[in-house]
Amino acid sequence: MRDKVIVALDVEPTRAREIVSQTKDLVSIYKIGPVLWFRWGAESLKFFADQGLRVMLDFKFHDIPNTVTESLKALSSLEGSRSIWGATLHASGGFSMLRSAVLEKDSWPQERRFHLFGVTVLTSLKEKDLYRAGVNRSVEAQVKKLAALAQDSGLDGVVASGDEVAVIRKACGQELLVLVPGVRLVAEPRRDLDQKRVVTPAQAVAAGADYLIVGRDIYQSQDPRERVEALFGAMETVKIEK
Repeated sequence: MRDKVIVALDVEPTRAREIVSQTKDLVSIYKIGPVLWFRWGAESLKFFADQGLRVMLDFKFHDIPNTVTESLKALSSLEGSRSIWGATLHASGGFSMLRSAVLEKDSWPQERRFHLFGVTVLTSLKEKDLYRAGVNRSVEAQVKKLAALAQDSGLDGVVASGDEVAVIRKACGQELLVLVPGVRLVAEPRRDLDQKRVVTPAQAVAAGADYLIVGRDIYQSQDPRERVEALFGAMETVKIEK
């Protein structure tokens, strides 16, 4: 259970350290995105590495292949990079970008490698948002297409809403890792939240998610540890055979 939960730290460094201090014996993977990275920088990697914890860098790379591969190479050379468990790329960046990233990673020594995950459709988007961006297919169809592209490119997994996990499993099988963001103990959209496709921990596990990414339920809580324990309790109500 400890290894199925990724705690998103979209907070400032002091708060991030507090949350880690309270939860590091319960979870081992933390997500760092631009919000924390721009305040803490590469020093954050050493902080996690020194404690034997792992980090998912959620930068959602989307650029020409050379820029993406050079960025990944730079990350892998940072002090504390041994803490990097995974990094995200937008699957919509295309086959060449994704495949180049995989080939770059595979050229490293084994101890420097980390997982690469393709972001399919952001949880803030719904079908009308896709249409406005020129994508003339449903969210489900777009996720399916991008997940298949990520798999064909050799990525380790994808990031997708819990609503689309079953579709991904049917199209891509069980080998492709599926990370589900937008997980909340009560899956009811609130006005102050921009995530529109949300699920509960039980729903994510039942759908076949490999990892659950949980942020606001934990970092906005007065008691992050209690929130993590409640999350585990909700997950344990579901029995899954993979």
